[in-house]
Amino acid sequence: MASDLNVMLVASEYEGLVKTGGLADVARALPAALRSAGTHTKVLMPYYRALFKHQPEVLISSLDVALNPRDHYGCAVRHYNDNGVEIYLLEHHQFYDREGIYDDGRWPFEDNPLRFGLLSKAAFALCKALNFVPDILHAHDWQTALVPYYLSKQAPGDSFFSHTRSVFNVHNGAYQGKCHARWLGALGIDPSDFIPEHFEDYGEINLLKGAVVFADHIVAVSPGYRDELMQESTSHGLWQTFQAHAHKVSGILNGCDYGLWNPEHDELIAARFSAKDLAGKQQCKAVLQTQTQLMVNPERPLFGLVSRLTDQKGLHYLIPALHEFLGNKAQVVILGSGDAHFSSLLRHLAASHPGQVHFTEGYSEALAHQIEAGSDFFMMPSLFEPCGLNQIYSMRYGTLPIVRSTGGLRDTVVPLAVDNHNADVATGLSFDAPSIEATSMALAHAFELYTQHPKVFKQVQQNAMAQRFEWEPAAAAYIETYRTLLA
Repeated sequence: MASDLNVMLVASEYEGLVKTGGLADVARALPAALRSAGTHTKVLMPYYRALFKHQPEVLISSLDVALNPRDHYGCAVRHYNDNGVEIYLLEHHQFYDREGIYDDGRWPFEDNPLRFGLLSKAAFALCKALNFVPDILHAHDWQTALVPYYLSKQAPGDSFFSHTRSVFNVHNGAYQGKCHARWLGALGIDPSDFIPEHFEDYGEINLLKGAVVFADHIVAVSPGYRDELMQESTSHGLWQTFQAHAHKVSGILNGCDYGLWNPEHDELIAARFSAKDLAGKQQCKAVLQTQTQLMVNPERPLFGLVSRLTDQKGLHYLIPALHEFLGNKAQVVILGSGDAHFSSLLRHLAASHPGQVHFTEGYSEALAHQIEAGSDFFMMPSLFEPCGLNQIYSMRYGTLPIVRSTGGLRDTVVPLAVDNHNADVATGLSFDAPSIEATSMALAHAFELYTQHPKVFKQVQQNAMAQRFEWEPAAAAYIETYRTLLA
């Protein structure tokens, strides 16, 4: 029975409390799905300054965490209940009482290895304090990459963890937690493990690399991304490590929280709608056009984008492609923040195409929902995309995703053929090459589909809205992985 399983998840962010990306969505949705399946699930994360406003209760006033044989850190642990999911917040003000999560707005915090090493090691002290014997310690991304290593060093001499196994999620392998070798002693990494086969990476510590080596199992957040991690050109430099441990690497596609992303109940959009009644979607489009100072015209296709502004998202070929594409009567609404260079280019794009392009710099949950609901197409031309969620949200809202065929985008979107012959099964549009030309051709196909083939557009829209990527199957796959490890 699933209820026999004790799972401690360790993550650096959690949607609804603190979020910088998709990791937070998974850190919230996965434990809830595991709990619904009957596991005893707990979550550990830092008690950042941004969480002080919640004033969670102090559960443990003094927790001693020995990060290495000589350095002990005094922490407190606060408790927060999120609809039945038990969240434990690690309080250590020297590390977490800061304005930023990972950086000061410009540069990463120099002591990030120590900050998140403490989080990783605290998982063991917390389990003992709660008398919670974990079957699985489940860590997420480079911030918690030391959890598998600490387990491998601690379990042999500690009966409390003798049956515990580690699972490590790779949400984005481009972020690897590389740091100076001077952190070895402070993090409690044995010098014998500072070798190319373990942590060493061109003279630096590579935390993600160490996690791949020492974890009992690694999960990429889509089957497609799992395959890409094995290839030299798409592994972010770690293909040899992933290949060496390929026998313990799998891909499990993330689910979607349809409780938050559902046009039939979404309170953040102008009107609710469904696949059977799309009148509300047209109203959402008109409101979005008005809100963003675009001409209200249902005949004009509206292309949306909600994204971090980074190279990963393909903006270096999307923005030039949009300059070419906007010679027609299409409209574009963009919401995002990140690289100042891309922000500048997007401001220039909007200034060059008044009445056609609107760019909002920053992030707004309400506007993100409004763009998903009011757009006809959603652009995701990512250079790489481990899983992606916006393409899943878009399909639910009848907004056809335009994606580059990579990672989770390839796993979730059935592309419409250029001659539209597969309209009965297609759920979006896709292109292969990360280039201006390929992006332009995909945008042109979308424009033609909307303006010249409305019946085909509506058929693909209906296909898209019928798709479901629930968390229940993903949770079942994780539980099967846990059981295999424990067997």
